[in-house]
Amino acid sequence: MQNPAQANSIIKPSKIASPGRDLLMKAPSFTGHQTFALRSSWLKKGIDELRTNLHIFADEDALVKLGVGKNMVVAIRHWLLVTKLANSLTDRGVDLQPTELGDFLLADDGVDPYLEDPATLWILHWNLCGPGSIAFTWAFAFNIFREWEWTSTSLANAVSIAARAISAKTSSQETVERDVNVFIQTYLAPSDRGQNAEDGLDCPLRELGLVRSGFGGNQQLTFAIGPKPSLPPSVFAWALIEFWQLNYLNNYTIAVRDIVNAEGSPGVVFKLDEDSTLAYLDQLEELTSGVLRFEDTPLVRQVIKTSDGPLKSLSLLRHHYVAAPNLA
Repeated sequence: MQNPAQANSIIKPSKIASPGRDLLMKAPSFTGHQTFALRSSWLKKGIDELRTNLHIFADEDALVKLGVGKNMVVAIRHWLLVTKLANSLTDRGVDLQPTELGDFLLADDGVDPYLEDPATLWILHWNLCGPGSIAFTWAFAFNIFREWEWTSTSLANAVSIAARAISAKTSSQETVERDVNVFIQTYLAPSDRGQNAEDGLDCPLRELGLVRSGFGGNQQLTFAIGPKPSLPPSVFAWALIEFWQLNYLNNYTIAVRDIVNAEGSPGVVFKLDEDSTLAYLDQLEELTSGVLRFEDTPLVRQVIKTSDGPLKSLSLLRHHYVAAPNLA
């Protein structure tokens, strides 16, 4: 492993890693949301109850305390898990606890308990679709599926093929199609495709504008690739560190091509073009007080980590919401 003090312009770009190789290796699951897209109030409700009762989702009075129907109780639990705002205390247990991120964002004294800052929505999106995602369709659609225009049917077919390649236990095509429909409800405003507003009622991630109606008619859809004005530099840097820690843990450098194009990378998950990604990288050194540095020379384009030890990614989020970061 190269010492960061030796990092200079003659360092060769890191070999393109293949996080996508492992991105979808977990057994695919297409249920849990009960066909309900995420709703704005659900995450806060779930975190509030978990702070006093880790067993809330198995309690008989969960319907009363959460103020929703039985299927929605299951859906709230699902969305807390896939957005990584809560985790299970055991592999198959029903008890959950808020994660550090869940408390940081949504506790009563959290930085954005009512999802008022677009940064929070980008964080939720990253956890749904980035490395380590447990939402198979979401991770596949944003990382592996590279069609320019597509339909719910073409995406469902591609998801089914990918799932069968990974696991002998496969869900029915109908189950996958329902999951894909919830995925579309998550990101596409109902008015954009003329469907009932109840289908994607109050789903906050629609505000990100990541999925749009296509130009070909017949329910064609497309990902919105390009600049993301509402994506803060601190959240991009946080995601880059998460990507780094999961896929390049022992590296002191990452090639720009990986950050732009690799499966599970910020460029791919946030659907940025190269110029937009470079604009974020230009801000890294100031944002991280020199811990991360973008090197752009005729010989190499890469980001260099200049300190030993793991980076504290949550510090980048504190920088956005609260104060300056301390990454090292």
